[in-house]
Amino acid sequence: MAINTNGRILWEGFSPVDGAPIVCIVTGLTERSANGKTGSMLQTWILLQDVKPNEAFKNGMGRSVCGDCGHAGYNNGTCYVRWYQAPLSVWNCYKRGNYAPIGNDWHLFDDASVRFGAAGDPAMVPAGIWDSILQHCGSHTGYTHQWRRDWAQHLRGICQASCDGMADYIEATAHGWRTFLVKPAAEPAPSGTVHCAASAERGAKTTCERCTLCDGDSANVVINAHGVKAAQIAYN
Repeated sequence: MAINTNGRILWEGFSPVDGAPIVCIVTGLTERSANGKTGSMLQTWILLQDVKPNEAFKNGMGRSVCGDCGHAGYNNGTCYVRWYQAPLSVWNCYKRGNYAPIGNDWHLFDDASVRFGAAGDPAMVPAGIWDSILQHCGSHTGYTHQWRRDWAQHLRGICQASCDGMADYIEATAHGWRTFLVKPAAEPAPSGTVHCAASAERGAKTTCERCTLCDGDSANVVINAHGVKAAQIAYN
C-alpha cells in the first residue's frame, strides 16, 4: 500500500447530527494548496466515511457533515465547494487506505496556516482535534453554520458564524460570535463589518492565508454572493 504523505487522518468518529461514521483529513503537508483565494493553507476535509462526497451533497446524506447549511445540495444548492473535485479526490485516497493517521505528529502543523473545513463543517469534529492544531499552527480560518447548536459552542472564538442574512447576523453577534455574512452585491454591509479583501469585488488584494481575519475572534467579515449560483443565494 502506497502511503500519500500529503495527507493524514486527523480523526474518525461519528457525526453529532445523526451518528453516521465520518472522518477528518488534512492535506497540503507536502504539496500546498493551489487555491488562489485561500493561498497555500493546509486544508481540512470533513467527509462521510462510506459515501462519496459528491453524492452525499445531493442526496441528503451530507447532513452528517454539513448539518442544516442552507447552501447544501439537499437545501438551496448554492454551495461554492465543487464536491466532485478535491473532496472526491481526498475521499478516494482515504478509501484506498493511502492516508496514515496523525498519531502524535501534530508538529506537522508547526507554524502553518490551516483552513478548518475546506469541505464539511468543523462543528462535526471534536474540540480536541482543533485544539491540538491550534497549539501548533501559526494561523487559521474557519466557518460554521452550526453556531446555534449546543454541541458547536466550542467553536465560538475559533470559527466565524456563517450567516445568510441580517437575521442570522443579528442573532449570532448577540450571542458573542464573530460572523461571516454572505450578502447580495446590492445590499449594504452592516456597520462595523470588514469586507473580505480576498474577494473578487475587492480585487483579491490578499489571500486568506495572509489575512486570517476569519479566525473566529478578529472581525465580523462580509462578502458578496459569488459563484455561478450567486443569484440564488437566500438572504433575509
